[in-house]
Amino acid sequence: MKTDYSSPRTHDPKTHQPRKVFGGVVPYGQVWRTGANEATTFVTDTNLTVGGKDVPAGSYTLFTVPDQDKWVLVISKKTGEWGTPYPGEGDDLARVDMIVAQVPSPVENFTISYDQTGGNCTMNLDWEKTRASVEFAEKK
Repeated sequence: MKTDYSSPRTHDPKTHQPRKVFGGVVPYGQVWRTGANEATTFVTDTNLTVGGKDVPAGSYTLFTVPDQDKWVLVISKKTGEWGTPYPGEGDDLARVDMIVAQVPSPVENFTISYDQTGGNCTMNLDWEKTRASVEFAEKK
């Protein structure tokens, strides 16, 4: 698995002042490009199950819909997107609920990481004081 994304910062790049990220820079209830600049790309060379949904090997664009207590991961079949234009639900391969928690200390740079255990892993999206996560498993 490979994820390519741009990492925005909590502090404004021009003024260096702190910003309210979720519910501010990233509005609640709206599709977000899950990073900055070019849309986030996810590539897998094996078939996966993501949050219970089948994801065949291939290239995808990741979007999210953040909310205060629940996030949704959107796996789009349309690739090559730049910036914020969301191609629409017709191009969605899957929408998967994510678990939301607080991180122990604030995260300045938006980060996508994976915690791996055997053939399973957890994708973590960390920024500001928030972690949104979802389980990935190799499809047998």
